Amino acid sequence: MEKHNFDSRAVFLRLLTYISQHKLVAVMAVVFMIATALTEASFAYMIKPITDDGLVNAEPWHLQWIALILFGLMVLRAVVGYFGNFFMLRLGRLVIYAIREHTFANLVRLPTSYFDQNSSSKNVSKLIYDAEAAALATTDTMTILFKDTVLAISLVCWLIYLDWRLTIIFVITMPMIFGITYYSNTRFRKTSKEIQDSMGGIADTVKEASIGQKVIKVYGGQEQEKENFAAANRFNLKQTIKRARVSAAVVPVTMLAIAPAIALILHIYLNYLRTGPESAGQFMSYFAACMMLTSPLKKLAKVNEKLQIGLTAANSVFNVVDSEPEIDSGLLPLDSTRGHLKFEDVTFAYRHGDGEAVINNVSFEIEPGKRVALVGASGSGKSTLTALILRFYAPQAGRITLDSSDISDLRLKDLRDQVSLVSQETTLFDDTIGRNIMYGMLDQYDEDRLRQAIDAAHVAEFLNDLPDGLDTVVGEHGLRLSGGQRQRIAIARAIYKNAPILILDEATSALDNKSERLVQEALETLMQGRTSLVIAHRLSTIESADNILVMEHGVIVEQGPHKKLLRKGGVYAELHQAQAKKKNRRGFFSFGR
Repeated sequence: MEKHNFDSRAVFLRLLTYISQHKLVAVMAVVFMIATALTEASFAYMIKPITDDGLVNAEPWHLQWIALILFGLMVLRAVVGYFGNFFMLRLGRLVIYAIREHTFANLVRLPTSYFDQNSSSKNVSKLIYDAEAAALATTDTMTILFKDTVLAISLVCWLIYLDWRLTIIFVITMPMIFGITYYSNTRFRKTSKEIQDSMGGIADTVKEASIGQKVIKVYGGQEQEKENFAAANRFNLKQTIKRARVSAAVVPVTMLAIAPAIALILHIYLNYLRTGPESAGQFMSYFAACMMLTSPLKKLAKVNEKLQIGLTAANSVFNVVDSEPEIDSGLLPLDSTRGHLKFEDVTFAYRHGDGEAVINNVSFEIEPGKRVALVGASGSGKSTLTALILRFYAPQAGRITLDSSDISDLRLKDLRDQVSLVSQETTLFDDTIGRNIMYGMLDQYDEDRLRQAIDAAHVAEFLNDLPDGLDTVVGEHGLRLSGGQRQRIAIARAIYKNAPILILDEATSALDNKSERLVQEALETLMQGRTSLVIAHRLSTIESADNILVMEHGVIVEQGPHKKLLRKGGVYAELHQAQAKKKNRRGFFSFGR
């Protein structure tokens, strides 16, 4: 869980490391920002000759050239201001680009347990909202720190030069400004973190509503979703108003702290220091510098808000970057395998130490090229066994071996290269059909191999009807295709991979009869000569398995081939009989209609 309190200095220094990767852009931005500040400060100086030599004394030279000099100064300010803003904005985008690249590179390497605890919407929010907000700690803050600080210092120096006594009055207000900044510091840090959390909540709600829009329509859940969104939106509103309350007060309170000093300076000068017309230019220049100074002081007073928002966002992103990637302690290479899998007294709980075991002292073996099926009620531990084989999780006790080698000793990539997975929840990416079939294997493109996979998985039956063929974009989650079409593409992907071990996790349970028949034929082709572990909902699909494991509450209660288990008359026989009755009832009602 992310903490509200963190080391702001460490986070800021870490952001500076990203800036240091673009030194030239940063230097150019700083140089032009400083030049912008100096040209702005020079306007306060120009007030003196304009007043004294242009208005009071009406010097001919000044009457002729002062306007042109002022025009040139304004052009110079515009030019250096443009380049200062451009280089600073460019630097900010480069920093955001690098942060996103770095964060996503680590995100895809994080263990499954991380994604169990962090929703995909929150991860999206970190990469988009938080990474963008982190720019405030680089661009806006750096602009204020360099441009406005230099401008403020230049104006203060000019004020001291004109009259150091009056300037002391102005400087006395500084401790009050620092006090305001310190108070706002703690408030901004807390609310910034809560606002980021609320953005994740909004993203979660929108994502669920988008994915589940069909269910929402069928069950009339619009009002319920509106209530869920309203709650998340209200929380966000509450937090942003908290921050707005403090943000809105910072500048006015700062101005209230400065106003008495300016009023007192004006009173003293007019009543005690004025010496006649010759002092008009000096006073106007002094007063103009005082008024100009309020702008950078306001921005400096607000810099803490921008800084805290940026640093809190950056810290949120860095929490992803710093999360431990998936552990790969294996050192043994694995170029090929016979596919001999063995579970030896394996026990596993999702919450180590305080959680109930999902898998409890399980032992079984899959000989090379054989088919083993897992059956049982939902929650009995079937899918967990497949997750353990792929090392998404590690067992707390016992071990799993592949060709007599403990899978934890094998290099993780090598292990997963030997396994293909086809699950009930088909994962397709918003890309073309061809690239989805060759996903992760684009560097192994083989046209004959691709065509064989398409034919074996019965993808060709619908591919020829699509105008763009293999270049057809499937849409988000493959929603432009039917369930059977998506499943056949997933099977084609597994065939193209040609791994010796195959895991089928209820690959046909959500399909209609026609699609199931085609997918089952494709699966039969896929399983030929492969070590296969099949999780099945419909028992009729696994009758030919070499061994069937019946699971209840994480324990294997029966095992054996189909006919043997039926003769035994135990749990499997009861499940088979119940499904047969259900199928007969469906057939009866269909006939009646």
